[in-house]
Order: sequence, then C-alpha cells, then structure tokens
Amino acid sequence: MKRILIFYFALLLIVIFQTSCRSSKDLTMFQDLRDNVSLYKIPEKAPEYFIKPFDNLYLSILTLDPQVNQLFNPSTAGGGSGASSGTQQMYGDRASQYINGYMVTEEGFITLPILGQVAVAGLNLLEAQERIKQRAEEYLKEPNVKVKVLNFKINVTGEVQSPGLYYNYEGSLNIIDALSMAKGITQYADLQNVLVIRHNEDVTKTYNLNLTDKSVYLSDVFYLQPNDIVYIKPNKYKRSNENNNIYSLILSTVSTVLVAATLIANY
Repeated sequence: MKRILIFYFALLLIVIFQTSCRSSKDLTMFQDLRDNVSLYKIPEKAPEYFIKPFDNLYLSILTLDPQVNQLFNPSTAGGGSGASSGTQQMYGDRASQYINGYMVTEEGFITLPILGQVAVAGLNLLEAQERIKQRAEEYLKEPNVKVKVLNFKINVTGEVQSPGLYYNYEGSLNIIDALSMAKGITQYADLQNVLVIRHNEDVTKTYNLNLTDKSVYLSDVFYLQPNDIVYIKPNKYKRSNENNNIYSLILSTVSTVLVAATLIANY
C-alpha cells in the first residue's frame, strides 16, 4: 500500500513540474535586441489621425475678449483658477466629454456658435484647427484654436493585469504604452501571438504580433488607432495550470482514500 501511495505522489509531482515549468524568456519582450544596438527609423513616425464621422471633439477658441471666450468656452467663464475647475467639471469624466464635446455628423460637420457648420471629416487635427481658425477670423480678432479627439479609446483585454477601456489624449499611442496602461501582462500571456482587431469603416482587419521580436516596430498596428482591440492570448501553461488543480484534487482524494483504507486494513 505504501508503494502505491509513493507512486501517486511521485506521479503528481512529475505532472505539476512538467506542465508548470516556464522560463522567464517566455515573458520577455524584444528578445532579439542586444546592448549597444542602434535601430534607425524604428519605429517610424506615428501616422496622423484623420477625423471621422461620429468622432467627438474637444474644441477651444480663445480671444482677447472674455465675453467671446465664455461663448465658445463655457468652462473658462470667470477666468483665473475657476477656468481649470470648469474644464475639469465639463470634461473630467466620459459622460461629460460626450455631452460637452462636438460630435462630427455623418456628413462630416461640426456646428459651432456663430460660426455655423464647419467640415472637419478627413482632416488631421492641425488641418481642422486651421480650418476652424480661418472661419473664426471672419468674426473674431486673433482667435486661438485648439482641437483634440475625445473618443480615442482602446480596449486591452486578455492576459493583462488590468483589462479594460483606456483613453488617449496625446495624439498617438503605441501597443507598448497600451500594455503599460493595463499594468502589464500576466504570467500566462502569449507574447508571440498578440491579436489586434481594427475597424475601418465597413472592414474589420486582424493582425497578429510577436512582441518578443523587434519586428513589432514595423507592424501597421504598432501605433494604435481609436477603437482598436488588443487581445493578449493565454499560453498553453494556463490550461495546464488549471488541469494541475484538477489533477491535484483527484490525486489527493485518491491518496486520502488509500490512506484511510490502509489504516482500516491495519486496524
């Protein structure tokens, strides 16, 4: 009986060791990079984002006239320290951004006080600022215009520490930054098979990235776009670990039964 018990315990240890052993190399990004290596023009410059219908835009038009500023920028009413608190109140959360932002219509326009409709779809942010500034100069003196995208969000899910929706207001966002937003990967992440899903109008494309290789810098999705989905797939060790728990439960149950049987037989 003792030999049977030893056999089962040895079998349990072998199964756990073989299926749970994983080197740190599996969790290391850019494994082919070495010290003192220069990579020229890698990554390339982040692509410009072009405004699309249904984008939600932050817009600021400031002049030397406080009353005009209040009309175009209610959050700055009163000036001084109240300006920052007003901006925080109007744009400090997602619901407020949705309500107070300027939604691009299906036809590609935004509608502004006094200025009326301005076509912005298909323009990058600098071009949109310049077009709105030109329209504003027809009515205002020396306007200063700023445009940002409020709905630049990505979905990071799968084997990351903190999956969820993340917003970007910096103009560009790469996949490494996205993983940092999600507080990094888990021990079960498959870095060689990362999936990015991108929606472009009526077409959805998928991309597979290998984050252990510097070639990721050359990928079309190294720089993410609004509404991209980044999915870190689980590796084989996760399923093995789940199976280990089942095996451990089964073997411990069998062992308990055998121990009990031994005690009864020797009684």
